[in-house]
Amino acid sequence: MRLEFRQAAPEDFPRWLTFLGVVLLIALGVAVLDAAGVQLCLFRRWTGLPCLTCGGTRACAALAAGDVIEAFRQQPLVSALLTAGTVAGAVHSLLLVCGRRLTLRISAGERRLLLLAAIILAAANWLYLFRRGA
Repeated sequence: MRLEFRQAAPEDFPRWLTFLGVVLLIALGVAVLDAAGVQLCLFRRWTGLPCLTCGGTRACAALAAGDVIEAFRQQPLVSALLTAGTVAGAVHSLLLVCGRRLTLRISAGERRLLLLAAIILAAANWLYLFRRGA
């Protein structure tokens, strides 16, 4: 696994701003629907069981309110991904402003190992949600 710093291309900054805008619009839409009481999870609606990301909206709201413990209690995997994504996004934004970008290079073996770790974490998170009765 290697991290490489490179010179940012002229189109990197507008692409990043577009990506951030889309993410924020989706988050706003989900927040409005959740506040209106709309049950967003089709899996839960159809089966009555929690889906892999059940509690993710509540966890996001708790993180936004600064209640990290409640966010991780609601949905540990989504909370960890949101926290890591926020840190990575802030670092990426800072690097782009400085005219740089960071590239992660991983081998095929490392990619398989990361996929296996993701599957194990997702399964453990789902078991946690079943046990908690999310």
